[in-house]
Amino acid sequence: MPGILYHLSFAEEVFRKLSPTSIDKISFMSGNLIPDLATDKKVSHYRRNASVNGFFVPDMEQVKKDLFVPNNPIVFGMYSHLYLDYYFIEEFLIPEFIWDTKEMKVINPRNNNQWDVKTFFSHSGMYGAYTEINQLLVKDGHVSLSTVKEIPELLPNTGIKVFDTRRDKTWKSELKEYLAQKKDYTGEIFDYDRLWNCIEKIATQFVQDISK
Repeated sequence: MPGILYHLSFAEEVFRKLSPTSIDKISFMSGNLIPDLATDKKVSHYRRNASVNGFFVPDMEQVKKDLFVPNNPIVFGMYSHLYLDYYFIEEFLIPEFIWDTKEMKVINPRNNNQWDVKTFFSHSGMYGAYTEINQLLVKDGHVSLSTVKEIPELLPNTGIKVFDTRRDKTWKSELKEYLAQKKDYTGEIFDYDRLWNCIEKIATQFVQDISK
């Protein structure tokens, strides 16, 4: 569920924490983008029910069996993408709000703002909040645009059919659109510091997990 800039910033943070490493950075960053390009996201994201009804997260046991290949930086990057998806939803998004499934409302306990579910999962809700934070991730150097320029627009094939059957729109086209959206940060939905601290924590956890 995190957007492209979140996955790029997570990949950068993981790479920093792994340094020094023999993993090729551009290949690893490329792999972090691939799962969201698949036309069948249900399969490419190994979806199963999350801890709150209505959310889906990757089945990390199966993801690890299929994609935990540290000597293949592209496939390992795909594993990293799904790792962030799982823990971002379970450790940030779900705990950050009150999910009133009876009244079909989402409540932010930090400010008592509330939304109906449809509005929350829209560009005037959560996706707009992602846009607010995109600019901050770039400004604070969590996403290196110089590194992003080195990633090929047409990402390499993986040899895994579901990941190689991709939509026509490239990731760079999508990124360009996101960066063109200028939206001032309000913090009404997401608190930037809390969100980034969670991403950093997940990156630390990722590095610890792979060293076990």
